[in-house]
Amino acid sequence: MKGIEFFRNVSIGQYRQGSSYVHRLRPSTKYLWLLALMVAGIASTSWAGVLLPLAAALLIGAAAGVHPGFLLRGVRPLLPLLLFTAILQTLFSWPGDSSQVLVGLGPVSLTRKELGLVVMMGLRTLSLMTVIALFTSVTSEGESVHGIEDSLAPLARLGLHPSRLALTAGIALRFVPMIAGELEAIAKAQASRGADFGSGRGGPIAKARAYLPLFVPVTVRALERAEALAEAMEARGYTEEGRTRLASYPRQRGEGWARALALLACASSFIVDHVAHRI
Repeated sequence: MKGIEFFRNVSIGQYRQGSSYVHRLRPSTKYLWLLALMVAGIASTSWAGVLLPLAAALLIGAAAGVHPGFLLRGVRPLLPLLLFTAILQTLFSWPGDSSQVLVGLGPVSLTRKELGLVVMMGLRTLSLMTVIALFTSVTSEGESVHGIEDSLAPLARLGLHPSRLALTAGIALRFVPMIAGELEAIAKAQASRGADFGSGRGGPIAKARAYLPLFVPVTVRALERAEALAEAMEARGYTEEGRTRLASYPRQRGEGWARALALLACASSFIVDHVAHRI
C-alpha cells in the first residue's frame, strides 16, 4: 500500500504548529519572504542562483523546527511529470543548438544544452515547491487569508475586493491536502477491489494508465466538497460587508530587519546568478 499513499508525500498546505520566531512573524512578512524567494527561484538562470532560494528555505525551516525531509517530500508526486517533461526535452531538438552531443540514439540525441535545461527545470521545481511548502508549514490558514487581505488592502480603492481574493487563496491552499487524501482513499478502495496500484508491475506507462480512471471520481469529489462549502457559507449568511477580524498580529521585534533581509536574499540571488554566468 505504500505506492498509493499520496497524503504523506504532500507538504504544501500542511501547517506545522510551533512557537518559533518564524511562526510569530506577521503574515505580510511571510508573504514578502515567499514572493522574494519565488522570484529569485524563477528568474535565476544559473544553478547557483536557483539553489540559493532552496538553501534559504531549508535554513529558515530548520530555524522554525520544520524538518528538511518534510519540505522536500512534496516534490515526489511531481517526479513522473518531471520525467515526462525531460523526455520531451530530448525528443524535440532546440533550434540553433550546437552544443556537444552527450548521448545519441538514431534521430534522438541528448546535448549538453538539453541536459542543462532538464537539470535547471528539476532544480527550479524543487526550489519553488520547497519555498511554498515552507510558507504553508509556518503559516496557518487564518494567517494566510489575513496576510493576503492586509497586503492587498490598498487595492480596495480601485474597486477590488481583497477579502474575496484572500478567501479564495486560503481555500485553494486548504484543498491541496484534501484532494491528496481523496485520491489516496479512492485508490485504496479500488486496490481492495483488485485494481493494480503501486505493485510495481508493468512499468511507468502501465502505472500512469492505471491512475487515469481516478481523475474523474477525484474531480467529482472535489466539486462536491466545493459545492458543500459554498452552501454552508450561504446558509450562515456569509458576506464580506461589515466583517470584523478578531485575530491580531503584533509586530515582532526585529521584523523590519526580517523584511529587509528578504529583499536582500532576493537581490543576492540575482547577484550570484550574474557572477555565475561571468565565471
